[in-house]
Amino acid sequence: MSGPLLVLPDERIAQETQRWGQIAADEAAWYRAWRRRLLLLLLRCGASYTVGGIVAWGSLTLNGENAQIALWGGLLLSNLAPLSFGYAFWMRENGTWS
Repeated sequence: MSGPLLVLPDERIAQETQRWGQIAADEAAWYRAWRRRLLLLLLRCGASYTVGGIVAWGSLTLNGENAQIALWGGLLLSNLAPLSFGYAFWMRENGTWS
């Protein structure tokens, strides 16, 4: 006896095909949205790093306390802002932050 192990009606096959097609489309949309969120994260990190570097380099032309404020502000902006953006991205992706 070599018959098929499982025989499904045509309606069920069409229903399952449609269901799995919808799941594949939803996953593709989720990955596109994830890549977009990641690109925006990289742009924000790059912008804050660049602006912080400009402020830190600009502090070299200043004198006194203003130079120290600009230097440390630029260093914090260029080094901590990308970390905070990355941390916020990671928390949102894990569902911990809304």
